[in-house]
Amino acid sequence: MNLRLGLAALTTALVLVTPAAAVAPGVNLGSGQFTIGLTGFVPVICRASVDATVVAPSSGTVSLGALNEFCNSPNGYVVVANYSASLGNATLLVDGKAVPLGADGSTIVSQSDTAAISTHALALEGASAGSLSFRIEPR
Repeated sequence: MNLRLGLAALTTALVLVTPAAAVAPGVNLGSGQFTIGLTGFVPVICRASVDATVVAPSSGTVSLGALNEFCNSPNGYVVVANYSASLGNATLLVDGKAVPLGADGSTIVSQSDTAAISTHALALEGASAGSLSFRIEPR
């Protein structure tokens, strides 16, 4: 009779331990430790904008305001200026650094190898009239 009670108690103990061992075999029951795995997906968003939308042409250097860049691409991005043929002999100044505008109608004005938020001072030199736009491309 004692043997039967002992086997019944052992069977009950195994049934109570088995679910905990099946869920986390390396974690002792009541240890207070657990693991949670999370996975997330973030869309790549890139934006480039310029403060000035219309600038009156004048001789010399004209301020275009600031070029504001935002891109969360982990591989970085490139900012390209597209311009009309009338600006082909002008120079774009990005943070004081000269970027000559050639006959092809587009040129790289800024780039990053990582995700970034950045602002650059823009000015245009040697132009009487024309159009200029900026686009940002994730890498």
